[in-house]
Amino acid sequence: MRIDWLTVGAQWINFLLLMWLLRRYLYQPILRAMDKRQQTIAARSAAAAEKSARAEQLARDYLDKLAELDARRAELLLAARAAADAERTKLMEQARADAKAESDQWRRDLAREKTDFQRQINRQLGGLITATARKAVQELCSKPLEQALCDRFLERLQQLPAEEKRLFTEPHPGELLLASSFELDAAQRNRFESALRDILANDVSLRFETLRNSSFGVVLSSADHTLEWQLERYFAELQAELDATLTQTERKPPADAEPGLNLEFPQALPE
Repeated sequence: MRIDWLTVGAQWINFLLLMWLLRRYLYQPILRAMDKRQQTIAARSAAAAEKSARAEQLARDYLDKLAELDARRAELLLAARAAADAERTKLMEQARADAKAESDQWRRDLAREKTDFQRQINRQLGGLITATARKAVQELCSKPLEQALCDRFLERLQQLPAEEKRLFTEPHPGELLLASSFELDAAQRNRFESALRDILANDVSLRFETLRNSSFGVVLSSADHTLEWQLERYFAELQAELDATLTQTERKPPADAEPGLNLEFPQALPE
């Protein structure tokens, strides 16, 4: 069989031309479209992956924020509870302090009223006792009460031990002070001066004054020693005995009180 090389060459040329045409106008657009499609798919996949990562990060941030808010809420609750407890404690302490201050003020007012009442009673009682004693002494001894007091005072001074008498003139001799709740006349002053020179010392100097804050009494004092007789001293002893009696009475529970029952008011508010 004879081969026509011209035909063969033409066929090869046609085949190559066809392949070039197919590559130029068919395969290249298809490949470019496939590459573009692949690039688009890759870009979309990358964008989807990025969005997914961003969503996961947002979810993690949201969970972290929730955890932080829960922790912050717990801290705020603890702080609020601590502040409330501190305020409650402060208010309770303030209430106790106010109650104690009111109680102390009430006790001070009561003590002041008691003292004023005692002074008033002492003045009234002193005047009554003095008037009664003056009348009794006048009837029994036929002399004024003041004179009887002066006589008794000089007797007490005369009966003092020698060591106590020397306290009026030794170791710091000086002017003696005689204070009386009533006015001494000239005869009584002369009598005191003469008696003190006889009992204590010849060179004794005596000064007279009015005894204030005393309803009835006489006080002889020097720089180192004092001898006195005052009606208030008996009032003080009487008041001490009365207070002791009242205290014992207050400490005794009532007959109808239950055993162990506390009858005293609390000093502070209970918690």
